[in-house]
Amino acid sequence: MFNLNFTICHSKKKIVTLAGVSLVATAGVVASTNEVKADTTSDNVQTEVKSQTADQQAQAKVDQAQSNVNSASQATSAAQSQLDSANAANSAAQADVNSQQAIVNDAQAKVDAATSSVSTAQDAETKAQQNADQATSANIQKAQGAIANQEAQISKDTDAINDANKAVSDAQSTVDAAQKKVNDATTARDNQQKNVDAANDAVKNAQAVLDNSDQAKKQAQDALNQANQKVADATTAVNNKQTDVNNAAEAKKNADEALKNANDAQTSAQKDKDAKQAVADETSAALANANAAVKDAQAKVDTINDKLASFNTITLPAGYKEAITGLIKGEDSSNALTTLGQNGLRNNQYKSNKNDQKITVDYNNLTEAQRQELSIFATGLINQIQSQMGTPKTSVSPKSVEFANKVVKEAYNDPSWDGFGPHMIDGKSHNSDGLQKVSKEMNGNSVLENMSSSIHNYTYDDSGNIVSGEIAPQTMDSLKHALYDDIVSMMFDDADSGWGHALTFINFGEKDWSIQSIDNETMGVAFDKYGYSHFDFTGATSTNGFGDNKFTVPSNDELISELSSANTVLQSTKTDQASKQKANDDAQNALSSANQVLVAAQNDVKDKTATAQNANDNLTAAQKALAALQNQLSADQSNQKQAKTTFDSFDADLATKQANLQKATDSLKAEQGRLAIAQADLDNANKALSNANNNLAQKKQVVENNKEALKADNDKLVQLQNNLSDLQNAPKLLAAAKEQVATAQKALADAQEAYNVANDKLTSLKQTAAGTVTNVSKAQQALAEAKNNDTAAKEALNQAQQELVKLQQKEALAKQVAEEQAKLAAEKEAKDNGYHIENNQVVDAKGNSVNGWTVKGNQIVSLTNATVDPAVSVTTNVSVNSKGQVQPQTSVTTNDVKTVVATESANPVSTTTVQTREQYKQQLKSNNQLPQTGNDSAILSLAGVALAAMLSLFGIKKREY
Repeated sequence: MFNLNFTICHSKKKIVTLAGVSLVATAGVVASTNEVKADTTSDNVQTEVKSQTADQQAQAKVDQAQSNVNSASQATSAAQSQLDSANAANSAAQADVNSQQAIVNDAQAKVDAATSSVSTAQDAETKAQQNADQATSANIQKAQGAIANQEAQISKDTDAINDANKAVSDAQSTVDAAQKKVNDATTARDNQQKNVDAANDAVKNAQAVLDNSDQAKKQAQDALNQANQKVADATTAVNNKQTDVNNAAEAKKNADEALKNANDAQTSAQKDKDAKQAVADETSAALANANAAVKDAQAKVDTINDKLASFNTITLPAGYKEAITGLIKGEDSSNALTTLGQNGLRNNQYKSNKNDQKITVDYNNLTEAQRQELSIFATGLINQIQSQMGTPKTSVSPKSVEFANKVVKEAYNDPSWDGFGPHMIDGKSHNSDGLQKVSKEMNGNSVLENMSSSIHNYTYDDSGNIVSGEIAPQTMDSLKHALYDDIVSMMFDDADSGWGHALTFINFGEKDWSIQSIDNETMGVAFDKYGYSHFDFTGATSTNGFGDNKFTVPSNDELISELSSANTVLQSTKTDQASKQKANDDAQNALSSANQVLVAAQNDVKDKTATAQNANDNLTAAQKALAALQNQLSADQSNQKQAKTTFDSFDADLATKQANLQKATDSLKAEQGRLAIAQADLDNANKALSNANNNLAQKKQVVENNKEALKADNDKLVQLQNNLSDLQNAPKLLAAAKEQVATAQKALADAQEAYNVANDKLTSLKQTAAGTVTNVSKAQQALAEAKNNDTAAKEALNQAQQELVKLQQKEALAKQVAEEQAKLAAEKEAKDNGYHIENNQVVDAKGNSVNGWTVKGNQIVSLTNATVDPAVSVTTNVSVNSKGQVQPQTSVTTNDVKTVVATESANPVSTTTVQTREQYKQQLKSNNQLPQTGNDSAILSLAGVALAAMLSLFGIKKREY
């Protein structure tokens, strides 16, 4: 941040970002060639010089070819690396696209859901509006009348159901009576059938008696015996069953008593449970109220905390007040302030406001309301600083805001007064004359100004010079952020300006300090056309108007006080909640215990009811069994009597037997007639039962129909009641519907904005991905070209090396031939002239000293450094080994001793073949070889690395931030 203070105008550097610089170094190519020296004649020397020049040229070509190969290899490696990087970047870019696409899809789904919610809310709003339009007094009265009529109809429906239920009850009674008649008629019919069967047996017995057969009489005796036994058995069974009935009756009595006790216990448990339920309901309601109170109190605390969380504050580090107070008193505390300032910079961060982020502004043409809002915001921050320092607080008024605006317009914008300059270091600083002029015109009382580069954008150009860049679009939030950062920077990073900006904000000075405090200080904030912020201070008097209609400067002191009170209430409600929670827990536990007792009692009643019912069923069964046994005994006694009469009738006279048969026959006919009557009675009873059941079903259907009508009428009543409620609450419902629409529309706007942001990012990522695909293609092409260049360079190197080898072989042969020629010439000269050694000197045959020839051991050395023997006859042969190396041999015969001396060779052989020179040349030709020199051969040395080719393949782009 670059700041200026009206009184102290030291500069503060704004942080800028340098563009990246890439460096490339190249290595040189070094080649060394060992020269081949040969002592020969002048012509030979000239030939050697020419050969060496050609050799150096060939070596230079090899060196250049090797350099090209190295460069091409490095270029290929770099191209491969570039392709790998491009592929990696492409993969990463595509992954980013895929990831962002998922985010966009989710954002689109949220937009669709929000759109649906808006549509639903708008439909509800339309209905609410229609309801509000209909919410007249007449319609409300009409709705109330409809509800009264519907309630009357429901009453009628209830009466109809009651009447129908009574009819069902009556019909059920008729069915029960008809069923009893059917049961009785069935029993009567069955008993009559038995009478018919007995009468039929009596007829058969009377006929048998009349026939008077022995067999019949025996059968009568047997029948009487059986009848007597049945009566005896039946009597015993009746007596035994009577005992069972008595026992069952006692068991039933006991079961009924137990059931009565269980019912009493259940009644008691129910009463206890109801009492506990009432208490639990009370404690539950009390707890619900306590919970609601805690919720309301917590919501209030949360609301205040949210306000505090978004309330921007500036907190002075511990020790700052003392350090800057010492500074103003002349103490050397600047370094201490700088150290403390680092904490201040680190611990004070701006808090953005979402609503302000949505308000776009033109910083150079702010509205009056916007200038006032920004001035109030900045003054609030300065007041916090002054409160911590213990200095008088600055105020803000309409005139102080206008003062700052007028200063910016007349002292800076109109004269194009650039306080910092396009390059940060070439500005004009404060326009002191302009400030004084505006202050005088507006009757200000003293004037101070802090000025910051604020939203102005400084950057570096390609040459590394600081230049002004384009200012980004601004919002109310971004301007407040800039003002916040300006104040923080000038408070905590102001050593370069002698802490003058900080002292101006503090409104703190001494007589011997250049920045004096202003009485009744007011302030306004404005931005000039360069994006610089201006904090302009002047004093208010009773007549200059700067103190009139002061704006309320927001403070978090009130919020903190409110928060303290709200926390106290919250704690109180939580204490009450805990008490109500315990009471409710105790009541619920008591209720749970009572419920358990009641459930146990109910289960006991169930068990006892089942036991009583079982005892009753056992008694009923025993009684029925007893009645059946008694009926059987009666029947058996009747049969016994009939069997006795039948048996006694065998002793009657014929007329009596005939009369008995006739009587039995008449009795059978009479019983059969009574059976027909009993069957007819049973048929009539069944018919009556069927009719009664049909009538009962009809009555039950009437009940069901009436219940359905009641349900429909109840539903209609609920609808009418809801309609009345809607009419009575129409304004509230309409407001709620409108709020819901606004909420839904805001949610849609937020969702749409989120989608747009996500989609814009996706578009950018897709463009980036497309660029990476292009980069991959270019990298692939570059790699292919690099590989082709590498192959071509290697081929050129191979060709150059082959040419160098051929040249070296040719030169070696020429050198050896020259040496052999020089030696032969020396031998011929020595032989022809009779050179020999005398007194360690070479003399000719006449004894004259030979100029230039020297003695070496027992041999003589010519002017060409050829070493020969002082012999009379010399024969020279040359051998060539498998590598094409020449092995000349000189055979010297002296004093009958033959000595073979071989010339030096890099690769000597152990055996030789004596050849003539013509044979030697022919062998070289047939072997397609050149002779190799020995230790004097040229040795090729290649070294060096070339990176220059990299510069031609890959450009260097400077990045800016």
